[in-house]
Amino acid sequence: MNIALYHTTLPEPHRKVGGVEAVVHRLATALTVHAGLNVTVLSLTPAPSDAPYRHRQLFPNHRWLADRSWARWFVLPALLNSISLSEYDVVHLHGDDWFWMRRGTPSVRTMHGSALDEARTATSLKRRLAQWAVYPLEHVAARRANQVWAISPPCAARYHADRCMPNGVSLDRFRPGPKAERPTLLFVGTWTGRKRGSWLFEQFCDHVLPAVPDAELVMVSDTVSDACRAHPNVRVLNRPDDDTLAAWYRRAWVFAYPSVYEGFGLPYIEAMASGTPVVASPNPGADYVLDGGTYGALVGDSAFASTLTALLRDAERCQHMADQGLIRASEFSWAAIANHHATAYASLIDKPLQVS
Repeated sequence: MNIALYHTTLPEPHRKVGGVEAVVHRLATALTVHAGLNVTVLSLTPAPSDAPYRHRQLFPNHRWLADRSWARWFVLPALLNSISLSEYDVVHLHGDDWFWMRRGTPSVRTMHGSALDEARTATSLKRRLAQWAVYPLEHVAARRANQVWAISPPCAARYHADRCMPNGVSLDRFRPGPKAERPTLLFVGTWTGRKRGSWLFEQFCDHVLPAVPDAELVMVSDTVSDACRAHPNVRVLNRPDDDTLAAWYRRAWVFAYPSVYEGFGLPYIEAMASGTPVVASPNPGADYVLDGGTYGALVGDSAFASTLTALLRDAERCQHMADQGLIRASEFSWAAIANHHATAYASLIDKPLQVS
């Protein structure tokens, strides 16, 4: 099968990598390597240097279409009608496609979360208004596709999806290994906004350190405060490469993720695959990936720091949670996810085109 995947951008080394673009790159890689499909990724930015799939760069002289939100949401989706898809059996869309009406090829749209939930949990007025504007466009995109897939059951319910197709994890890269000598917490996310890195830093200083004085907090974050960067018990990593990030997932004693919203939550499965217990704030993605707390600790704000402290002091409980997490992570291997996608693509080809 010839499969086209579309996302406006792909990961680039000079900027912060977005969650969906990383998933698209990894999915395309898995479909090529594990499922043996002929995959072409369509995007406005170049493919990463390690991409094993074919790449087709769209509108190469108009990078502004990807860089400016208004153009990405309202101009680019209309310009996509000029793109021919005749050489592909299926086109798999991952965003910014709501005005793409001239397809002529069976299409599937994956919903990677909900702009409505993004709006509800946004901490800035600008982002809240932007996500409110995108939310109805997501429903337009869903109606234009032959099938709608979603990365978690809550997301599937919101968009009346045909299938739940979760994201995957590389079990070769994210794997268990020796732990750090000192009690180590790991956070991967933004300092501000719904990921709440700044809040975790406060909890660490005010509650965890007094109980575990030799504890270390590793912050993989785009930016942090001066106080955080200067703290002797905090290590700050800005945009580490994949191998470095995976190494810290292995070394950490506990992965702490107080995000208030995730459509899925790749860091949860990356931590579990690395043999590291997860402590998370309740949200739809965490509830799904951790199966309601079966494979990790889902705790409210009042108990977050005390749960971290208890785990750092209890090696036996940490090991039990790590063992449970490895079981769960195995269900999300990219090999399995790629084969599920291949089967779904084949069934889609046999169905008549939907007329928009």
